Order: sequence, then C-alpha cells, then structure tokens
Amino acid sequence: MKRILPPLWGAAATAALLVSGTAVPAHAYEITVTTPLVTDAKAAEVISYWLGDGGRLLAAATPVSAPAGIDATPLPAEGSAPGGVRGVVPASAGVKRAAGPSRNVNLPRTTGKVFFVGSDGLPHWCAGTSVQSDHRNLVATAGHCVYATRPTAAGAGESAPTPYRYWVFVPGFAGGGTPWGVYAGEQAFAHSDYTRYGDLDRDYAFVSVHAGVLPKRVTLRDAAQYAAFSAGPKYHTATGYTGVRLLPAGRLGDKVGGQGLAYNLPVDRPLAIFGYPMRTAEGHASGSTRLTRAYGKPFLARDLSRRANELVAVRSAFTAASGSPWLAAYRGVRGLGYLNGLTIGLSGPGTGLSPYFDGELFQVYNTARRAG
Repeated sequence: MKRILPPLWGAAATAALLVSGTAVPAHAYEITVTTPLVTDAKAAEVISYWLGDGGRLLAAATPVSAPAGIDATPLPAEGSAPGGVRGVVPASAGVKRAAGPSRNVNLPRTTGKVFFVGSDGLPHWCAGTSVQSDHRNLVATAGHCVYATRPTAAGAGESAPTPYRYWVFVPGFAGGGTPWGVYAGEQAFAHSDYTRYGDLDRDYAFVSVHAGVLPKRVTLRDAAQYAAFSAGPKYHTATGYTGVRLLPAGRLGDKVGGQGLAYNLPVDRPLAIFGYPMRTAEGHASGSTRLTRAYGKPFLARDLSRRANELVAVRSAFTAASGSPWLAAYRGVRGLGYLNGLTIGLSGPGTGLSPYFDGELFQVYNTARRAG
C-alpha cells in the first residue's frame, strides 16, 4: 500500500536525512534478480562485441523510445504526497578530476549510456548513471532499458522478464568516445511489479557491473602483425590494420564515483536533469550528442488509465532519453548529488516522467548495492 504522509519542509532536510546501515524491513513484494547477465570470463567478449570494427555498433545503436502518450495528470497539492520513512544515501567520489580544459565542466562523470541488443536483435541505448554501492559497481537506469517483458500463459497481465543481451555501461560517452572505460553488466535487480506486470510506478532497475576496461587503439603494421594480435578486438580498413588493447580500468565507482540516492522526499524542490537529448531543434538528436543539463521543479502526477498513480513529472528544456538521472542537491564542483528520479516516459512535449522514489525502490536498491 502506498502511504500518504505530510511533506517534510525546510532547507536543512537533505542534510538531516543522511542514513547509515538502514535496516531492511520485511516486504510483501518480490525483487527480481537475474542470473548473471554475463560471467566474468565472458565480459571481455561482450565488450569486444561493441568495440570491434571501430565501434561501429556503438555508433549504430538507436535510443530506446521512452513510452509516450502518458496522460500525466497533476495531483492536488493537499494530501497527495507519497510518504514513508525518509532518507538519503551519501554519494562517493571517484578519482580526482584532472586539471585543464574540459568539455565536461560541472557535468557528472557518473552519467553515460547503456548499450544492449534488443529483442529485435539490433543495438540500442539508454542513459544510465553510477550510484553508490558497497562494491562500487552499480548502475541505475529505467527498467525497460534492462528487461524486455513478454506475455506468459501464467495469467492475464503477467509477463516474464527477459534481460537484454550484451549489456554494457559507458560513462561519459560522447561521439563514440569511452573516456572512463566500458563496463559489462553482471547482474540486474528490479521490482517484481515491473518485471511481471510492466508497472510504470516501478520502471527502474539497478545493474551491477564487472570491472571495466579502457580501450586503447594501436596501429598494426601489416597483415602478419594483425594476425598475431590477441590483446582485444581488431579490424582492418582500406587504410590499414588496427588493434584495440583492453587495459584494466578497475571498479566503476573508483573511476567516476557514485551518486547518492534519496527516497521518500517531498516533491517541492528543483532537480537537475542530466541526459542525452532525444531531439534537437533540427529534429532527432545524432549519436554524437553530448550530455546535457536542465533544471525543473517536479510535481506529482498519475495516469489511472495505465494504473500509474505514483509518478513524478518535470518540464525541462530538452527531451531526455530513457534512464536519464534526476539529481537533487547537485554540486557541479564535485559532480555529485542524490539520485531522486530517472526518465521512464513522456507526457506531451518537454515533460518527462519518473517513478516516485519511495521505500520500495530503496529496498531494491539496497539489495543491489550489497550484492557481491
């Protein structure tokens, strides 16, 4: 049951909500945990799939369309705030930012693209972001960027979760670049109400990832050197031969840090929206579109025709891709804040939708962050 409590007011609310070692209460729902998306032994093979042929598949991937046409009707302010025990998990920093000019000033290194092979057998992408976890290896994104749901014979309205194949996360992805490495998905965690029924209120997932690799392209002199190269994927063009060495990048959180997470907070403060625009003034965004930021004040909304009664909506300056993070109390100097929403759908032009981050989301996250 979704409980209703009065909002917590005051500018010091966020600082007062830091939690440590929060106990996990019993719950009546299930958390869907996949068998390994890919084993450690196969991680390099999955990464090579995306980096081969000069990263052609990364460039060819198309964005997953966020569900559109959702009639996000604003809820009345009085008595509409979802409630529960409120809290936040602190963020964690990665390696120190290098000095010097950068196009990534005041943008989070934690955000990037997740790539996967869809049910149609074609490459696709969504946005994702690194979040704090015990093993510094966790990515948050929309549930429909991890699972394909399909009807089953178990009963009307039910579906069986099928995780997508060749799932990888590339933080800071821009124009084909992989500045902080590539991380193959290891295991996914989601709310069973989404994986079974496609519940929009639960359209989120957390994916643990293997240690990453940093691709380094090297020129191979001739066909003999090309044949002997075995340190990673390789390809040749009309102008020569290229090999891609896969150098260790370590854990995701050590490299780029991890955003904190806030849940059961009142919906009354602006959030920073980070993502890759789905559209530009000229039309659909190109694959080279860089990470973009906007701010918006969220409001509670619902669409009863879809049985979605605990959504958060925000109007922003661009249409963000599925999985784009919404960050509370974001500090550009550190590139860190608190994940408090992520794009899962659209309601009209310029209005993005997210599940409300409640205690049930926290339990899914908490299970994922403690897993090995």
